[in-house]
Amino acid sequence: MNAITERIFRYKKINFAKLEEYGFTKTDGKLVYQTLIIGGQMRLTVCVDGQGDITTEVLDLDTEEPYTLFLAPEAVGEFVGSVRCAYENALEDIAEKCAERQVFKSAVTHALFDYAYQKYGDSPEYLWEKFPDCAIIRRKDNAKWYCAVLTVKACKIGMEGEQMLEVVDLRCDPDELVKLIDNRRYFAGYHMNKKHWLTIPLDGSVPVEEICSRLDQSYVLAKK
Repeated sequence: MNAITERIFRYKKINFAKLEEYGFTKTDGKLVYQTLIIGGQMRLTVCVDGQGDITTEVLDLDTEEPYTLFLAPEAVGEFVGSVRCAYENALEDIAEKCAERQVFKSAVTHALFDYAYQKYGDSPEYLWEKFPDCAIIRRKDNAKWYCAVLTVKACKIGMEGEQMLEVVDLRCDPDELVKLIDNRRYFAGYHMNKKHWLTIPLDGSVPVEEICSRLDQSYVLAKK
């Protein structure tokens, strides 16, 4: 996947049924779509495999050779810019019509979001353009946050390593919080008041049911 395609589909999950509605056809185990761009001078081919991985090719119909210059960020010029713009527009249209927003990867994160929606009718909100992989959930009655899911380096919360990790910040009673923090499963609130918030890695080290119970407590505490 090239840099342009990665940027457009980075936080997207492909809907295969919508691809077929869009005009993709099954070919050799993949879904393939072709369209002409640049006034018919170029043919864009988009292939999506069973895992949702996307590959593309822009073919110059005059030379019957792949055209790749537009993929180089340093390449400038009216024609190169026109091809790059047409390519981006075509992929953005596919992303808008055939993909759904999916920022987080962890199954625990999705289970937590499902629980919050099913019990409280609350969905994650993405408030920061500069931090698209962070979200909050708040109460409807007073707009107070009771859940924040962040993507951070493990070492930022006190774990070892530089790997990126999804974590949840939840409100907690101060007396209970002191007893819970063990710097293995429970950590002091990241980017929150450490007397009233705790952080839990969403890596499976804490069962989903336990996290959901903590979410319920956080919801109640956010009423005050």
